[in-house]
Amino acid sequence: MSDKNWPGVASAVAILWIIATVLWLGIAGPIWQATKSASPDAWIGFAGNALGAGVTLLAALAAAFAAYRTIVPMQRQLSELVRQNNFAHYERLRERAAELMDVRILIENVNANLEVMDRSLTLSGLGAIEGRHSAFKRLEESAGVLNASRRLLWGDQNAQSLTRYFVEKTMLAVNMARNVTPGTPRIFDDEKWRNLKKDAFQGGIALHARITFEHEMISNEIAFLEPSVLNRPAFPQFWQGDYPGPEKLAEIYTPRPKEHSDGPPSPH
Repeated sequence: MSDKNWPGVASAVAILWIIATVLWLGIAGPIWQATKSASPDAWIGFAGNALGAGVTLLAALAAAFAAYRTIVPMQRQLSELVRQNNFAHYERLRERAAELMDVRILIENVNANLEVMDRSLTLSGLGAIEGRHSAFKRLEESAGVLNASRRLLWGDQNAQSLTRYFVEKTMLAVNMARNVTPGTPRIFDDEKWRNLKKDAFQGGIALHARITFEHEMISNEIAFLEPSVLNRPAFPQFWQGDYPGPEKLAEIYTPRPKEHSDGPPSPH
């Protein structure tokens, strides 16, 4: 018999010795003493009590084992339910992040077209009219998409207020810019245009910052849930926040040389 089997044999022998000792001291011993005693009632009563206690202990162990067999599947079911809830929450967060990103892209497009429209007003020469008309068409199209996105409500009261302000100011700026296109009977007011453009542009910046803040919060929640949802360990994070740049990244990933002790070299 190999040495690695000895611990198991020793444990089995110890358990059998304990059981035999308990049976002898609690049941067999008192019964054997009762056969030699003039008044065996006390010994038989002791053996009966010990036997009853043993039966009670066995029943308790059986009940504990049955409860354990019931608890383990319940724990597995509970873990699976938690994982499914995390997955549903994970998918909702991803959808919300995609919607926020779409709105942020719309804001960037509208603000860029507002700036292009403003610069087109300084054009002169043969292509000035065509340039203003092209800039207005781009602004009008992006503002229309932005206005249509209002049907999807999102965010708290501050976010909704910022959205209304930006969309309303943008539409007012578009209506004013329309007066610079050919065939419009109304007179273009340059000062009023600049004020409306400034209000809309600043509203877009404020709403963009609000969306960026919420998007970062959702990104952190997704990063926290993704390991449990995908059932894999989280990747090690080498930096916090924004991308540090290629130079810092190269420094992070470059293996550092091992530090050598100042003591004398070991003899070969």
